[in-house]
Amino acid sequence: MTQRSRRLELVLNLAEKKKQQAEQFLANSRQSLIKSQATLEQLDRYLLEYRELYMGNNAAGATGAQLQIQQAFIQKLEAARQAQVQAIEHQTRELEAVEKHWQAMYARFKGIEKLTDQVRSAEQKAHDKALQKQIDERAQLHRPDFI
Repeated sequence: MTQRSRRLELVLNLAEKKKQQAEQFLANSRQSLIKSQATLEQLDRYLLEYRELYMGNNAAGATGAQLQIQQAFIQKLEAARQAQVQAIEHQTRELEAVEKHWQAMYARFKGIEKLTDQVRSAEQKAHDKALQKQIDERAQLHRPDFI
């Protein structure tokens, strides 16, 4: 391994670390989005449940104060749901940006990896050629006695 391939190896290791960091950040962003979507689904279930309860109480003849309390609670759930929808939209945009960053880090790593492989291959060919030259030179110097 020559000086050039050693330097490229260091650059490759650094690029791999950056790629791994980007992968971890991508995984975290995806997990966060999944959790937010699960929270939204839970809010939707609560909202549906309390709306059905409100309609049932309304039909059963609940007092006006009870209906107002339930209606205020439903409005709070709707506001929480809307806030969750906005958070998911924000996280989705963030995830897209993180994916682009990961793609860039992955492409950079692959490019450096390819270059490193090419340099190693060229170095190996040069080494093999020099070795073959030495073998040929030694073969010419050593002549058998019968000639």
